[in-house]
Amino acid sequence: MAEVDDFVPECAPEFAEAIAEPPAEPVRTVSLRRYHRAAFVVLLAALVVALVTPAWAGRRPPKPDPATAASTVVAPPGPEALAMLDAAIAEGRMDAARALIAPMWASGAPAVALRAAELALASGSLPEAAEGFGALTDGPLAGPALQGLGITRLKQGRIADAAAALDAAVAADPGLARAWNARAVIADRQRDWAAADAAYAKAIAAQPGEAAWLANRGWSHLLRGHHVAAEQDLAAALALKADLVPARTNLALARAMQGRYQDAFRQSDKKTLAADLNTVGYAAMARGDLSVAEAYFNRALSLNPQFDRAAWANLQYLVALKGDAGRAQ
Repeated sequence: MAEVDDFVPECAPEFAEAIAEPPAEPVRTVSLRRYHRAAFVVLLAALVVALVTPAWAGRRPPKPDPATAASTVVAPPGPEALAMLDAAIAEGRMDAARALIAPMWASGAPAVALRAAELALASGSLPEAAEGFGALTDGPLAGPALQGLGITRLKQGRIADAAAALDAAVAADPGLARAWNARAVIADRQRDWAAADAAYAKAIAAQPGEAAWLANRGWSHLLRGHHVAAEQDLAAALALKADLVPARTNLALARAMQGRYQDAFRQSDKKTLAADLNTVGYAAMARGDLSVAEAYFNRALSLNPQFDRAAWANLQYLVALKGDAGRAQ
């Protein structure tokens, strides 16, 4: 995965997606070499599942009429009701979460307000999430609220504000795994590897069975060129959650970057083979194995029933590399 779920994202996109997506901003003409260097960084983008649940756009949770709420006394929801709501948000069942939270609003409980902010965050409503978390940072739920606020700011690209909120969150509650993971993602972006290692270790210690933390640390090792360590973390993540697609893609990349091209296809199937061929071909090209890369790109093109822009772009870059090598001789 990954920078796991959110901004990144929200999970590490495959290289094919990274190449094919249109730019968000007008782009100046750049060389193929610079373009592919940037594309390779995008390939190693974080797992979105790592920080919060996937961001689906959705409707805001219904709130009661103020007059009705004032005249109705409702007991705060119990632990079981809150656990059901937490599960619905974590699993991306947004409609179910909205239905569960609707009758809880009248209680006015801070625990409900915190879940409403989490639901807004998971639904991609970042301004609403920031407002909801911010209103709770001085109360008894300050730790989780600061965690949510820090993740929201990170998704908004406000790195300094995110770091400040996350540092305050773990100071209030050192067991907040999502806050530690988000702090590690910031350290990765800043290339502060010691801080990243420390934060990932805290996240994993706080929630040992969470595959996303291992997957994100594997992504961090890929950024540093530590391909063996990356393989170990990504394999461990998939052992916990076999359907973690970004971790599977990055595991193939980690193996291919060691020159173990056949091993990189160990988890490929008919559905993923074309994308995996492109990923492994890119690794071969990065290692200078140009003939191997060319074979994989051509194979990816032959398997794809539609025009594969990523494989075609890689082939064009490969031609340029060969031309550069020929002129240098």
